[in-house]
Amino acid sequence: MNKKNISLILIGILLLVLQFYVRVGNATIDVFSDVIGFILIVIGILPLAPRNVLFKKARLAAILGTAAAVIGQALLFKDWGDSASQMRTMAAGLSTIFTIYFTYYFTEAIILEAKFQEKSATTRSFRIVWLLLGALVFIHYIAFMSNISLASILVGAGSGICAIYYCSTMLTACKQLYMEGLPTKHMDISAEKASKK
Repeated sequence: MNKKNISLILIGILLLVLQFYVRVGNATIDVFSDVIGFILIVIGILPLAPRNVLFKKARLAAILGTAAAVIGQALLFKDWGDSASQMRTMAAGLSTIFTIYFTYYFTEAIILEAKFQEKSATTRSFRIVWLLLGALVFIHYIAFMSNISLASILVGAGSGICAIYYCSTMLTACKQLYMEGLPTKHMDISAEKASKK
């Protein structure tokens, strides 16, 4: 694992949480594209998947999220007439579901890595930070779905601030957990088991 992988994942998470739709002709475009966010996450998570089972689950959530984001964006490119707001709500719902799932598995994977390295203190508050982020992302979706623009803007700002805090917390912990070129203990054990087979 290196800093580049974590940075790509965290930038992708920020792109997923921040939602800003612009209407261009008949199409609606998310300026902070969920497709780009999930692609960055997939690029970052693929090398990490062998580290533990939770990174593998995070990888699956990222791949499914990418597919859902592509489908959601394709729905927004078509002119649905009176049903346009329903399609935008459905596209945002797909992204919300996979954003929450991915961040959950990613958080748990980092916590597991800290446990393997006997550095659990670095990830002590991660579940609370993730719970706050997940709740705000979901509440933002509910506010977005209800078409109450002021509530959507306020909750969106709150979830954006929480996402920045989540990403900075993750980055700080990962700097403490991973040093370039030094495999963790459980990776050494896994390599020994594989070589014996």
